Amino acid sequence: MNPVLVLGGGPAGLSAAAELASLGAPALLVEKENYLGGNPKRWHYSLLAPDLKPAEEVLGELLRKVEGNPRVETRLETTVTQVEPAGKGFRVSLRTRETLETREVGACILATGFDHFDSRRKYEYGYGRYPDVLDFKELEGMIHDDRILRPSDGAVPKRIAWILCVGSRDLQVGNTWCCRMGCAVSIKQAVEIRQKHPEIDAYVYYMDIRTYGLWEDLYWKSMQQYGVKFIRGRIGQITMAEGGKRLVATGEDTILSRPTEVPFDMIVLASGMEPGHGTQEAAKLFHLPVGPEGFLTPKVADINPVDSGIPGLYLAGAATGPKAIPDSVTEGMGAALRAFQYARD
Repeated sequence: MNPVLVLGGGPAGLSAAAELASLGAPALLVEKENYLGGNPKRWHYSLLAPDLKPAEEVLGELLRKVEGNPRVETRLETTVTQVEPAGKGFRVSLRTRETLETREVGACILATGFDHFDSRRKYEYGYGRYPDVLDFKELEGMIHDDRILRPSDGAVPKRIAWILCVGSRDLQVGNTWCCRMGCAVSIKQAVEIRQKHPEIDAYVYYMDIRTYGLWEDLYWKSMQQYGVKFIRGRIGQITMAEGGKRLVATGEDTILSRPTEVPFDMIVLASGMEPGHGTQEAAKLFHLPVGPEGFLTPKVADINPVDSGIPGLYLAGAATGPKAIPDSVTEGMGAALRAFQYARD
């Protein structure tokens, strides 16, 4: 049996490769970066909502099932540059910095993940100009290392604000979809900081809170147990206060129907999910349709979200749209089972 190509080494890809190995099938795991783990590894995710389990525990379990597994061939710093049919499967060209290699695979799983919205595109928020305006993926690293300090001067902030839906549900930048995770991750971050540093005040500016399912419990706990303050409204711009010591968030409180102008020591932007560069490249290589948002489109998303509609080609994780890590892991397992059945028959 030819190996199953798994393109992408994030949670969905790791899950797919581990499941293939458990089924006794060979897997060829290809990752363009020099590490496995995807965005959680890249940005040093701390705890995962809603149960605040360390991200390293979840990733660690997947990595242990893959690294050193004789049924999983891992190729880092490698990209797929060409794909063509070969019998029931595919012939793929793998490129590294030094080599170009052709392999035949029995099936393919695309687990190419997502990219975070570039917050510099929301120029009114000053990201990239004001050092104390952070993207929430950067704050994850601070929380992971337990170093909650203002980048401008290294001081401990007294007041932190989160602005939700940055680059999501936004006609101005062309991203009209909800990223699904911005509310929960921001609330989780506020809770983590209040747990370790109760002297820091936490404020969350939101349009709507979308903590679906069991995530809703974390939302209520954040207010009732940890004193996180929620303000329904829109921030129009972030400026520097006179003297250059603090940031000022200017906007509208939509519950009180009045303008608001509040100083903060640090402001965190909850950047949404966009189709990853690898997803866009995979769509071209495999001649796959994409939706208006740019994510890969399953043949029948409501019934079988891992089936691309092309025989032997399966989809998993955030390649098809914003996903939580547990959803990505589950889809990776489902795609692995379908790929195994196809390649074996």
